[in-house]
Amino acid sequence: MSRPIMSVTGRLHRLFVTSVAVVLLITGLVVMSVEFYNHRQQLIDRADVFSDLTSPQLAQVVMSESPLLATLLLESYFSEPNLLGIYVYRNDGSELVKLTKPGQLQSLPIPSQRLRAKLESSYKMGAELLEYSVPLRVKGQLVGQLYLQYGLDEIKRQLLFYLLFGAGLYCFSLLGVYLLSKRIQRGISEPVDKIIDAMEQVTVHQNFALNIPEDDKPGELHALISGFNRMLGQINRNAKELKSHQAAIEQHVYFDPLTGLANRRLLMQSMEQEVIRAKRSEQIGALLYMDLDHFKTINDSLGHSVGDAVLNSVSARIRKAIREADTPARLGGDEFVVLLPDLGTNESTASHNALSVAEKVRQSISSVHQIDGRALHVTPSIGIALFDGENDEFENLIMQADLAMYRAKEEGRNRVQFFFEQMQHSADHRQQVEESLREAIDQDQLYLCYQPLVRESGEIVGAEALVRWSDGEKGPVNPSAFIPIAEMTDLICCLGRWVLAEVCKQMAAWEAQGKKLVVSVNISPREFQQNDFVEQVQEIVLSSGVRAEYLVFELTEGVLFNNIEAVRIKMQRLSRLGIRFALDDFGTGYSSLRYLKELPLSTLKIDQSFVQDITTDSNDAAIVSTIIAMARTLGIDVVAEGVEKKEELEFLKHWGCKLFQGFYFSRAVKAKRMGSLIPPAGKEQLRETRIISFDQHQLSDVNCDYN
Repeated sequence: MSRPIMSVTGRLHRLFVTSVAVVLLITGLVVMSVEFYNHRQQLIDRADVFSDLTSPQLAQVVMSESPLLATLLLESYFSEPNLLGIYVYRNDGSELVKLTKPGQLQSLPIPSQRLRAKLESSYKMGAELLEYSVPLRVKGQLVGQLYLQYGLDEIKRQLLFYLLFGAGLYCFSLLGVYLLSKRIQRGISEPVDKIIDAMEQVTVHQNFALNIPEDDKPGELHALISGFNRMLGQINRNAKELKSHQAAIEQHVYFDPLTGLANRRLLMQSMEQEVIRAKRSEQIGALLYMDLDHFKTINDSLGHSVGDAVLNSVSARIRKAIREADTPARLGGDEFVVLLPDLGTNESTASHNALSVAEKVRQSISSVHQIDGRALHVTPSIGIALFDGENDEFENLIMQADLAMYRAKEEGRNRVQFFFEQMQHSADHRQQVEESLREAIDQDQLYLCYQPLVRESGEIVGAEALVRWSDGEKGPVNPSAFIPIAEMTDLICCLGRWVLAEVCKQMAAWEAQGKKLVVSVNISPREFQQNDFVEQVQEIVLSSGVRAEYLVFELTEGVLFNNIEAVRIKMQRLSRLGIRFALDDFGTGYSSLRYLKELPLSTLKIDQSFVQDITTDSNDAAIVSTIIAMARTLGIDVVAEGVEKKEELEFLKHWGCKLFQGFYFSRAVKAKRMGSLIPPAGKEQLRETRIISFDQHQLSDVNCDYN
């Protein structure tokens, strides 16, 4: 049997009566609560007054150990009708005086130990009693406790009266509201029934041009009918606009606004669907994660508008290089992802097909991009992660493809790399090393070694500061195991600040001994690119008191890949402080003569990879001799790194190189040993025989012996 449908006016009637009933009930409860609170507060106020009047005298009585005086003092205040019991305790917790109303001795509960332990005035409200505790003090010293018990019978009687009176008033009010609501219901139901009939006619005949007859009387019902008629005329127009808005919203929510590719949200949804399909069809799919090599250089040097045009060109080429069933997406910046479903039922076939698509994408992107009359070159590094329905976590797959992409960058960029488990282990290892290095900086586990910079005669003209790490548990850690990891994060900035501060501190110590030495400090690209790098350097140098003329900053070409004008301005600011610059590992990167022309460089350092083979490799010999000749023409000093053999030294001297570093002269040594090799200022420097002759097996600087 179906329930009868209640009319709108009936619902309004019920809602109105119910609402008023609830409001009256809540009002009554609030009134009762307020009354209860007021009566309770009155009791507390009485207790406060009682304690204020008796506490000073009672404290003296407790000090005098006189129960009789305490009783006489308290009995004069014991006429309060609600006050049932008074207790006075010594400081050790023992009872001094207990006063109770006749007939209450057995019925009163034991005073609350927890309340008595309070060191300030406090109270506890129970079902039958209000317990009040006051500490007794003499000149700030606690000597006892006053404990009061108030009965709640009077409060209960008054609340019962309010309850009965309120209940009667509540019933009478509900009756009046019910009668009034019925009369209002009749006034509304008749015109509403007419509107309902007209609406049914519109629904049955689908005649949206039909107008409901409007009542001449102004009011809410007239406005309702008029609005309904206008609504019918707007329905068709709104339907068309709604479809248009829905398409725009979908475009905004699921697609990248710049390239029109899917965004992360749509990619995630597509990935979830493809994983389900992969489970059902036993097909293997793949994620391609790609990052554009050196895109930041284009974006910074040519402007964001050119960078955006490059991104649009890249996205168009990705679309052309993949299948229609594949999903290309842009995650942000210059990072793109392509979802490749249905690559095969076995890993070998799927890997082959994924690699084929990835290579097609790589070759397409690597072709020249014509942007505003410029021929621009960008290349992608691509990582591939396969999925088969088992490894179905989107974030895990993205992370795996990302790790593979970074491995592709490490192996030379512009290449494709599959993910394998060892990459995850390597990532975990990097995270562990990073955390340990942060602790090492905080716990002073790092120290500096210095590798001398010498002339052909053996004269020491400077030294290069090299950071070393001695782990408390593992012992010495090779710099190649932690410096590259630090350079991946902002941790290199913390490490760089520490190195510069330690170098300045050591230079100040040597200067105090009458010894002066030019010290080179390696500056990483991330460190140099900090907005406040110049201010950091200035603060460290000024606080140490050393002269900036004795500092040389060694920069790699990675620093110069960014906006060269911004780099030049920053280098000039540092030069005005007195700091000089050396271009480290010259010849290993994308060397440009523009750097030598526009930047305030004083020294080129030939990388040891060229020096080590100059006596056997004619190409290396030609490169080194050319660098030396070019630098001499430009008036720039040249330092040959990694000199280990006399034959290498003789070759370099023949071509005009005058500054050297390497094991042939000295290994890196600790600060104390370096200080012993520096002659006092004004005296002749050490000669080659002095430097070469020291016995490295007797050195205590074994922890400095890293290439």
